[in-house]
Amino acid sequence: MNKTLTKIILTFAMTILIWNCKSKETKEDVPQSKDTENAAVLEFTKAKEGFISDTLFQVAVSSVLESENARMEEAKTIAEQKSLNLLKTYTIPNLTDKGRKELREISKEGKIVDKNVSVGGRYFFLYQIQKPNLKRLVTKDLE
Repeated sequence: MNKTLTKIILTFAMTILIWNCKSKETKEDVPQSKDTENAAVLEFTKAKEGFISDTLFQVAVSSVLESENARMEEAKTIAEQKSLNLLKTYTIPNLTDKGRKELREISKEGKIVDKNVSVGGRYFFLYQIQKPNLKRLVTKDLE
């Protein structure tokens, strides 16, 4: 009986010890980024997406490509698709083929603005579509 009780206590103690070792987080020393980089990333991540006004629509995208031309091309391609997907959320549910085509064309009318920021090899961009009565066109006038 004494040996059995000792085994149970030892097993219980080892289980608690292992449990405590597994649950402790290991803390890695990660160098802190510069405050200006953090502010730039924060400004980008807080950039409003969607309709900024009745005439302005905006999305935020990023790229890690090294070449400036390739980066801009990738950012534009991603931004056009992201704009199209986000614009779809503002349209009527049963959009016709003509309406979908017009929406695709609208999503390609935007431009990358000069708000690109580089942080740690990642480049951030804002893509804006500006058109008179854009919000009304997307939300009400498409078929």
